[in-house]
This record gives sequence, structure tokens and C-alpha cells, in this order.
Amino acid sequence: MLKIEKWNEKIWNFFASVDLAVALFIVISIGAAIGTVIPQQPGPEATVQFFSKFFKPDTALTIYEVISLFDLNNLYHSWWFTFLLFIFALNLIVCSIERLPGLIKSFKSSPQPISFQVLEKMPFKKTFTDFKEENFKEKLIEIFRKKGFTIDIFQINEGTQIQGKKWSKSKLAVYLTHFSILIILTGALMGTFFGFRGHMNIVEGTGLDFLISDDGRPIPLNFKVMCEKFEVEYYDNSAMPKAYRSKLKIIENGQAVKFNGKDEILIEVNHPFSYKGITFYQASYGFQPTEHAEFRFIYIDKEGKEIPLKSHFEEKFKIPGTSVTVQVVDFSPALGIDESGRLFNMTTDMINPAVLVVFEENGKKSEQWILSKIPETWETPYGKLKFNELWGAQFTGLQVRKDPGIPLIYIGSIFLCFGLLISLFLRPITHFVIITKDKITFYYPSTKGIVFVEKQIDEIMSKLKGEKK
Repeated sequence: MLKIEKWNEKIWNFFASVDLAVALFIVISIGAAIGTVIPQQPGPEATVQFFSKFFKPDTALTIYEVISLFDLNNLYHSWWFTFLLFIFALNLIVCSIERLPGLIKSFKSSPQPISFQVLEKMPFKKTFTDFKEENFKEKLIEIFRKKGFTIDIFQINEGTQIQGKKWSKSKLAVYLTHFSILIILTGALMGTFFGFRGHMNIVEGTGLDFLISDDGRPIPLNFKVMCEKFEVEYYDNSAMPKAYRSKLKIIENGQAVKFNGKDEILIEVNHPFSYKGITFYQASYGFQPTEHAEFRFIYIDKEGKEIPLKSHFEEKFKIPGTSVTVQVVDFSPALGIDESGRLFNMTTDMINPAVLVVFEENGKKSEQWILSKIPETWETPYGKLKFNELWGAQFTGLQVRKDPGIPLIYIGSIFLCFGLLISLFLRPITHFVIITKDKITFYYPSTKGIVFVEKQIDEIMSKLKGEKK
């Protein structure tokens, strides 16, 4: 039984160790730093490609194997990082339990005079003799009280000892800091065990009621996310996107959910959307033609009236008011011309979409390329025909995240700020003063914040002498 008690004591002392807290904090910080350098949650190809920028391909592949072994590309959800957070939380709890009773006891215990020998060994001492005030002891006590100090007075052999204490209860701020860290860790663990993160690629005009998690698992939703429209803006004469956005609808129980009276939601980069605790971020986009994709045109008649037209690939449609039929036979998302004058696709991004159409009138056929952003190509023998867009050929890439621990992390962060502010700016202050017939001596037990303490003592003595500052 005695051996069990000794082991219990050793285990308790181990978790109550400040050295353990420091070591855990360092290891967790290093782990978090690694997580900011190594790409998190990409596939093997992306990770190898990333390290191939700095090392040879064989070395990059070896690095990937090491990363996978220690789960460094999924660090914040890895078992060892979660274990470290759990041990750190346990360490904080044990440290708090170990030291809190002694601190509370110190608040309840009656103040006692400090021996003159102990006072003389304190690192700060300042003596004043150049004053001729009567009843200066009573005046000094009154000044201390006006400044918010709690006063204890003792008679000792060397004279009157005054202990002026202020903000002594601020020592409890460290426990507020501990508590806030525990709240943050709880929020982080809740996100790990009860949240998820993944992505959805939704083609225009379609919807999905599930997402693919970062580890490749399908996660069902109890509603459908529809992409009504996806738009990309490019910088002039550049393939670099300036902005891209998605117009979405949430379909639940067969009905579109309304938000602020509207059933359409616009999301773009840095402007996410949340529904039922799940947040959708505009993350990427791509080109993926489907059978339901529509070529959308605008025909402008002689009077300037705009008439919308649409068709599928190789489907014929008529130009209003004529017998001319039009058929789309080719498409390019970014049509370019090489040095020899031949047409080619510059990229799969919809930088300058173009269609090759065939006009047919009374058995006579002609063809023409119409470019969406080049108005000169809209002019045809049969009127002005503007190619507007290929709708349903682009997909929006949404990053999806659910983290039920985020509110706790916010609350913990607020408490942490309060705890740190109190600890930094409301540190406990205790002035020890010895008053004799002709002099006053101030003692202070620490060199921390000594500039502030000395300034405070000078202010007290100036008031005692009746000086105006």
C-alpha cells in the first residue's frame, strides 16, 4: 500500500511540474511551426511536388514517406499532437490544483510583521529624511489609502512598520489564464473529434448533398448545395484571375432556403457563408463540360433589341426573323493565335471563350469563330450575334468546414487576453515602510517593475511634503 502511495505521489509530482509544462509548450510550438511549413492535407503528388522545389525527386519522395509516417501532413489531427494537447491540459489542471489552496490560504491568513533583518536584505531600499511634517505617519497612511492600498500597521523594535498592499488578488489572474488555455484546448479537441473538413466541386446548374473529407471519406449533408452560376474576372491581357465568385442555393426538403428574403447566396474569396454550423469557402474553380452545358448567345436585331438564345453542342437553333439556322461545332475556353496564324487553346481557364458556329440558309453553309470578348467577331452576315457564355461548363471548388469548438476558442481567447492584461498591468504591489522619529524607509521585495515602484514612492513623498506635481 505504501508503494502505491509513493507511485501516486511521483505521478502527481510529475504532472504538477512546471518543467513539464515548459517542455510541452516548446514541443507543441515546434509542432505547430512544422504544420505551417509542411502543406496540410494534400495528396502525395502535391507534397512530393512541394519538396521537389528544394530537393531532388528521390529525396522529396523519402521526405514524403517520413512525413506520412509521423502524420506531419495531417499534424493538427494526428494522434501524437492530440496526445500532447491532452497531456498539456492535464498538466495545467494538476498545477492549478497543486498551487491554488496555498494561494487562497495566503489571502485568509492574518498579516504578520516582517523582521528588520529580512527587510534589510530586500533588493530595493530608499530612505527619506528631508521633511518636517507633524503627524507624518498618519498623513502617510492616508495617502496610501487614497491610492487604493490596504494598510497593515505593526509596532516593532525599530519603529512603526507599515505594509501597503495593492492588487494582491490579481495573483488569481494566472488561474484565469490557465482556465482560458483549457477552454481553447477543449475547443481544439472538439474540432478534431466532432468536426470535419473537406471540399465540394459543383458544376454550374447541379448540386451536391455530400462532401469529400480531406482523408477521402464522403460525408453526407442533410441538405443540397446548388451552384446556380459561377463567375471569374481576369486582369486585362492576363490569365491571372482578379476575382471569382459563386451564386449558390441551399435546397432542404425540396425547397430553397431563404436568407434575408433571398434564396440565392453569393460567396467569394474571403467572404464565406455558414449554414447549420457548416462554413463554405470559395477556394478554387475549374473547367468541366457536361451534357447539360448550354451555349448562351444574345442576338441583336436591326432595331438594337437584344434576344437571348441558347443551345447545346451541335444542336441547331434559328436566328429570330430569319430562316437561318446556327449550330455550335467547336469550342475553346481561351482561343489564341500562334505565329503562323493557327488557332490553339491557350489554357483550360475561361479567359476568352470562343465558339465555332455553322450558319445554314437554304442549304448554303458558312462558318465563323465568335469570341466572347472581341465585339468585332460578333458581326455576321445575318446580324450581330454575341457569344455570352458556356453555362454549366465550369465548377466551383468549395472548401467546407465544420468546427463546433470555434465558439469555445473565441471565448477562451477573450479570457486569455483578460488574464494576460491583469497579470502584466495589475501586478501585486507591497510596500514595506519603516517609520522612526526622523526618517521614513521604503523597502520593496523585487526588482521587477522597480522604475514604476520608485516613481510611485516619489509621488507619495511629494504629497506627504505638500509639493504640487
